[in-house]
Amino acid sequence: MEPRSSPREPLLRTEPGEDYQAVAHADPRQVEKDYYRSLRSRRLFVAALAAVLGNFSFGFALVYPSPVIPALERSQVRSLQLSEAAASWFGSVFTLGVAAGGLGTMYFNDCWGRKLSIMTSAVPSAFGYLLMGSAQEVWMLLVGRLLTGFAGGVTSASIPVYISEISYPGIRGALGSCPQIMAVLGALTLYSLGKYFVAPLLASSIPIRIVPKRQRSSYKDSGLVLPWRWLAVAGEVPVLLMIILLCFMPDSPRFLISKRKDDEALSALTWLRGQDTDYQWEYEQIKDSVKEQSKPITWAELKTPYIYKPVGITLLMRFLQQLSGITPILVYLQLIFDSTAVIL
Repeated sequence: MEPRSSPREPLLRTEPGEDYQAVAHADPRQVEKDYYRSLRSRRLFVAALAAVLGNFSFGFALVYPSPVIPALERSQVRSLQLSEAAASWFGSVFTLGVAAGGLGTMYFNDCWGRKLSIMTSAVPSAFGYLLMGSAQEVWMLLVGRLLTGFAGGVTSASIPVYISEISYPGIRGALGSCPQIMAVLGALTLYSLGKYFVAPLLASSIPIRIVPKRQRSSYKDSGLVLPWRWLAVAGEVPVLLMIILLCFMPDSPRFLISKRKDDEALSALTWLRGQDTDYQWEYEQIKDSVKEQSKPITWAELKTPYIYKPVGITLLMRFLQQLSGITPILVYLQLIFDSTAVIL
């Protein structure tokens, strides 16, 4: 009998040491880390800087009454002299504009986009500063404050969204703190430009002292570093610079994808991340995220801890921050120091 034939050999002959194995899939987390490490953030930083100039203007406008109210209370122009009630309105009407601007931004962000919303805020801001700088009546000062407050409300609500959507996780936290930092720098700039030079007629080597009432007439007010009208002109500078720079910046890729403008979204992502990066991977990730978040949220989902806890904590922190009374202190800081007679 013939020997039994051996089993049929495979058509694809294997070499010694080789084995049929499935191709190993890359770890998604490692792919994500490698992608973000390859990014260049120079253009991203420029776009963020252009946007946060709006927060600088907000901080500048917020504390504008601090040096201006004392100057207008002593104004030689009768129509511009501020009474106690008018001074109170001049300081507080700004917050009404902020509230209106913040509420309106919920509509502006979704319809116009984050970038266009920020740029649109320059219009009421510029007109507001123009009114205050050329004011001949008290009502012009109040309307100017209301307009700059509206612009501040728009920028406060749209700039953080814009920055978070154009940045990536590695630097999102750092860039997310820039709006608040720039608002503080804007306030500090106003205080520096609007501080009073006080020339004592009594010789003293003590830089900080409490002056008794009977000696306050011995101190002469030498005026502001910049006159209050020129302070309003100075407020126009960051506004104009912001709108010029934003003309060359892209809109948020996430917003463009949500509006089904895929080509523009890819172009924006290419500009922000660079031509030599795998931006197509991030584009697909953003697209999937937008698709997932476009699903409506039910009332049952709102009751889940991962939704109501972070929202509740955020609202509580913001409420306690405002309840601390920091805003009126910043707005009326010069008056507070005047009432305590502290000479710096």
